[in-house]
Amino acid sequence: MFCSHDEHNRAVIVALVVGGLLGAGLALLLAPQSGKRTRQQIADLAEDLKDYATDLSGKVRSKVG
Repeated sequence: MFCSHDEHNRAVIVALVVGGLLGAGLALLLAPQSGKRTRQQIADLAEDLKDYATDLSGKVRSKVG
């Protein structure tokens, strides 16, 4: 029912990252620029997110195991 201090900190960090990514995605979609450029920026953002998730999962695995 209650989560530990570490779990709470992780949840806050994940929420901030997800919120930041959603905000960046919305900013890209609403910016006045060509569709081709917007799609490229979204693809770049997705690649950055993939790299971040891979790094984060590696760090979590090293701390857990």
